[in-house]
Amino acid sequence: MVNEQPTPQKSHLPGRLTLLIILLGLAGLVFYQRDQLLDLRQDLSKRLSQTDHLSQQVQSLAQQANETSRETSTRLAVLESRFSDTQNQQVELAALYQDLMRHRDDWILAEVEQLVIIANQQLELTGNVQSALAALEAADLRLQRLDKPALTHLRENLKQDMDHLRALPYVDTNGITLRLDSLIQQVDGLALASDTRPKPPPLPKDARTSWVERLTQDMLLELNNAIRIRRMDTPELPLLTPEQTYFLRENLKLRLFAARIDVLARNEVRFRSELSEAQHWLQRYFDTSNPAVKNFQSNIQLLTTAPVSVPLPDISATLAAVHAARGGNP
Repeated sequence: MVNEQPTPQKSHLPGRLTLLIILLGLAGLVFYQRDQLLDLRQDLSKRLSQTDHLSQQVQSLAQQANETSRETSTRLAVLESRFSDTQNQQVELAALYQDLMRHRDDWILAEVEQLVIIANQQLELTGNVQSALAALEAADLRLQRLDKPALTHLRENLKQDMDHLRALPYVDTNGITLRLDSLIQQVDGLALASDTRPKPPPLPKDARTSWVERLTQDMLLELNNAIRIRRMDTPELPLLTPEQTYFLRENLKLRLFAARIDVLARNEVRFRSELSEAQHWLQRYFDTSNPAVKNFQSNIQLLTTAPVSVPLPDISATLAAVHAARGGNP
């Protein structure tokens, strides 16, 4: 039996090569697409990262915008509240202004009444004519601003009171008290009458006389002074002790202090009585030949003639007229 040799199948080789080429092409395509996918993935990752960053920035900006919006809303609410308060205040001020305008006459009359009361108190309590006159002039000035015929009678009363006050003699209370203070300070330096002594006779001009002649002259001088005749219009005052001298000067000061108080109290009778007593003490206890004592007496004499009080007018009628002009309202 003869062995048969198989023949090669040449028809399958091109198909396999084609399949191999196709597989290689597919593999290359897969690798290419893989690279493309990797690049695309990286690009997407980058874009996603950028998107996240932008999203965070947008969120931060949105948060800042929300905070700014809340602050703006708060400030706006505060401004609205303040604006509302301002409007309320303007309404209140307008109402108050209208009320003041309606009651302007009452306010001015109330001021006039207070000024007249002050003038009356100045006259009754202190006798201060100038202060009372200034108060009445201020009251008349306020009535001029009203310019109402119904207040003519009141202005006439004020004018009469002011004329009476201007016609009064001027009482210089401050000047009198200052002069008394000056006299009080001078009391300690006044010379007392008990301190005066006769002057010793002059010594001989010739100092070259012997001791016998000087002794003879001294003996003759003592004999001449043993009996002295003097005319005394007033009794001789005894010598005063230092304590008595102190109390004498202090008593004189007290007389002047009392006169000062009488000036402030407008008590002219007691004022002149105290000065008269001070003059009597000066004449009796002090050396009236001393220039300082003479000047002291002259000043007291001038004060005695100075007016201390004057009859003051009664302005109660003007006060009643003001009260009537206000309609009896207190």
